[in-house]
Amino acid sequence: MPGGKLINWDAGSRRRVRLAGALLALCLGLLACGSRGLVRSDLAGGGQSGPRRVLVVPADFVITEVTFGKTEERVVPAERKAAAAWLQHVRELGSAQSAFEVAEFQKLSAEQQELVLQHRALLATMVSQMLLVKEGAVEAWATKLKYFDYTLGPGLADLAREQGADTAIFIVGKDKVRSTSRKVLDAITTVLPLGESLSSQPAAVVSAVVDLRSGDVLLFDSDMAARKALTDDDDLKAMAQAVLSDFRKTLKPREGAR
Repeated sequence: MPGGKLINWDAGSRRRVRLAGALLALCLGLLACGSRGLVRSDLAGGGQSGPRRVLVVPADFVITEVTFGKTEERVVPAERKAAAAWLQHVRELGSAQSAFEVAEFQKLSAEQQELVLQHRALLATMVSQMLLVKEGAVEAWATKLKYFDYTLGPGLADLAREQGADTAIFIVGKDKVRSTSRKVLDAITTVLPLGESLSSQPAAVVSAVVDLRSGDVLLFDSDMAARKALTDDDDLKAMAQAVLSDFRKTLKPREGAR
């Protein structure tokens, strides 16, 4: 009742409101069907057949544990367990649709493994910048949202030819968890004014799908969750599904063609 007057909702007004609502729902639906992350503009033309043989690069997970005394220590067993769970998830993704074959990193020569890990480290240095592009945080890089053109360079082209692999999936993640003693202390501080509670930091995961022959980053996505942990198998799987959602879309046309 704006201005103290009743609005006269005639038939024409009601139709316009319904039409506006339908258009809004359509727009939201189109947004839901769009990409989550950054997608290279030439992906559709350059990879119509989709990946055939995918090199799954070992995940670079950094998981630290905060102790009672607020010191932080890396939890290497947890990092290895999370990396193994990630690899299994990608294998299941390929086998479920017979979509692609996984090229085993462990079967590469020592020199090839070192080269791949060097490129993983290179990607890690680019992550912060690509996150800024994804979030539209830098106005000067706004065009990269539409014309995404990041690349690792052609340094893995020889490996791609020798292994018959066309695509690589890189993953980088970070998480900070609490030790049992720290959880007890934080539980106490919720009821007694003993000091500031130190809760778990949000778990963060980023993925990049790379054309091995050119080094072009075809897809990039990220996920951050305050109530998830990389030490939990279900949480890790959920985050993996999120950051690979754009990748899964590239597999659907092939599935429908069979």
